[in-house]
Amino acid sequence: TVQLINPGDIQAKTPTNGPSVTTFSIKASSVMEGLRKITTKSPRKIYLSHLRMLVISESMAEDGIAEVLDFFARDHEVRTDYFVVVAKNTKASSVLNVLTTIEKIPANHMFASLDVSQHIWAPTRGVKLNELISNLTSEGKKAVLSGVLVKGNVKNAGDMSSVSRTNLSTLLNFKGLGVFQNDKLIGWFNEDESKGYNYITGNVKSTLIVIPCEKKEKKHDIIGVEMLRTNVKVTATMKNHKPHIHVDLKGEANVADVECQVNLQDPAVINMLERKTAADVKEKMNDAVEKAQKTYKSDIFGFGEAFYRQDVKRWYKMKRDWNRIYAEDLTVDLDAKVQIRRLGTLNNSYMKQMKH
Repeated sequence: TVQLINPGDIQAKTPTNGPSVTTFSIKASSVMEGLRKITTKSPRKIYLSHLRMLVISESMAEDGIAEVLDFFARDHEVRTDYFVVVAKNTKASSVLNVLTTIEKIPANHMFASLDVSQHIWAPTRGVKLNELISNLTSEGKKAVLSGVLVKGNVKNAGDMSSVSRTNLSTLLNFKGLGVFQNDKLIGWFNEDESKGYNYITGNVKSTLIVIPCEKKEKKHDIIGVEMLRTNVKVTATMKNHKPHIHVDLKGEANVADVECQVNLQDPAVINMLERKTAADVKEKMNDAVEKAQKTYKSDIFGFGEAFYRQDVKRWYKMKRDWNRIYAEDLTVDLDAKVQIRRLGTLNNSYMKQMKH
């Protein structure tokens, strides 16, 4: 299935009431054959240099994606600056048929949403073709891909009526990371585990951590801490004759939201927030390691590559049996420290003054 722009609608000074894109689907034995056969339906040749998103159905990802990716890596027309994602619990064609608002072209909507969410919320990961192929062929790191869901009314997703209201009936929603073993999808991370993966791999640029207030007057009383930047160091060593990984994360944060009465000018309160923020980060990292190592047995963090960088000779001895060593023998030690830099424009919440 291909999603093509309707040039007349995009270039027109007065947009028409029709959709900005059209989708064409066809059955074929290969991607190349399908692209050529689609010309029997489309009046124009498919120009792949404009490719923005490559969406792979979950069933195909479970069977293996190596053969499909060969075409996109080999064809001279295709650039590598597009994101690859997996259609979660649905077909790729269902994703491409969803119309969107704000960004009139759904492919641009998906690209921008994935790019923004990975930079300011951090449970997703925008993976481009070169990185994906590198991870698929690496002996010391496995691949992950973000999942995209179709939420709402799938049948009417391609109708203009679905985007003619403020409360959209159908939405595209990125949710969770798909874990791969070789080129096959073997399972999914939830949101917290996906964040934990991004913490360990140094991909968190910014996110928000919610800390429950110690003295709650309401159930939802929280303090929001905005993580500004993180720095991660992964060290590979031998410990008790077994491979050992130490992950050391240091972060800087701001106080973003205070919904309870606390004295932010008290150093003890700031220390408490730093400890709880670091504990939240460490818990998410631990959940991700536990799931990847014990459940999926897939080294998506690149711990094998860490051994290759720090002890090549030892890595060559371990690499043939790395999958078993990673799942059974490798120990992982996680450490997180967070320093709060700023409190925002208010030293304390005005709610205390309102109460008085």
